[in-house]
Amino acid sequence: MKIRTRRILAILLVVAVWTGCQNPSPVTETAPAGGETDEKVVASVNGVTISSAEVDEAAKGQLQKLLSQIYQVRKQALDGLVEQMLVEKAAKEKGVSKESYVEEQIRSKVAPPTEEEVKEFYEKQKARIRAPFEQVKEKIVEHLKNQRLEAKRQEVVALLKKEADVKVMLEPPRVRVALDGAAYTTGNGEAKIEMVEFSDYECPYSMASQLVVSRVLDEYKGKIIYAFFDYPLPFHQKAKKAHAAARCAGEQGKYAEYGKKLFANQKKLEVENLKKYAEELELDVEAFRSCLASDKVSASVQQSFEKGNRSGVSGTPAFFINGIMISGAQPLEAFKEIIESELAR
Repeated sequence: MKIRTRRILAILLVVAVWTGCQNPSPVTETAPAGGETDEKVVASVNGVTISSAEVDEAAKGQLQKLLSQIYQVRKQALDGLVEQMLVEKAAKEKGVSKESYVEEQIRSKVAPPTEEEVKEFYEKQKARIRAPFEQVKEKIVEHLKNQRLEAKRQEVVALLKKEADVKVMLEPPRVRVALDGAAYTTGNGEAKIEMVEFSDYECPYSMASQLVVSRVLDEYKGKIIYAFFDYPLPFHQKAKKAHAAARCAGEQGKYAEYGKKLFANQKKLEVENLKKYAEELELDVEAFRSCLASDKVSASVQQSFEKGNRSGVSGTPAFFINGIMISGAQPLEAFKEIIESELAR
């Protein structure tokens, strides 16, 4: 039991690179190559050759994801080097060691969490932790303190960057996702910022991301166009029909409203419930039922799923902001950092 509890806490308290529903075996459709551009022959079958460009085309989805991961590793390393140089310079100007500067400017200004704050965290996460409070208290204290240290560190580094001449030339990989075939779009079609989401109505991480999406759309109203694409994961058995139902509601001008109902009722996505939601939204129920029974919307959902595969999506939610990928349920700051950088270009 103790081992299991430690594992649960480790999963709960450690910030993961990927926080989302993942497709264990995405199928990649052929698309323009993202790797080598030459026509080097890498194999032949009964005299018919296969070029490196053809291999890259067939593997484009996986290659796009790998390129994004490589960029994130490089960016984290670069951010660390920039931070180190800024802190060392600031410490030198104050005539103290780097360690003393960090202690004075960051650690000493972060108060440990109170007993009430620790208990509040525990109560909110109790269903997931499944262990007595006293058994996990120290881990929670450590987690909350680390959160505060990280927030303070980011605040100090941001101020140092503002006062310094910092230019970052490292470019992220970009994936062009055409908006044709989107289940839903909203916003300014001439906007400088284009945000694409591939999502799954049965994925809890997709649901959790909707609050962040709403805040992004509100904060950057008039500056952004948003497109929602279907990516129902194969192991979510009710998702594909739910996505088809949302498209049917969209044919009657109520895609967004219907989508909200689906996310709010993730455990109630049976066909009868899908029809009930249409009634609640006062749709033409007969037209909705006819649409839901047709192959047309199912084909559109599948095409959207395949577009996600070609773009390197393998789980939900997945976002592309001007082609820059964000994987999983991420905080508002992750979106704002990219958007602000893109607006400043």
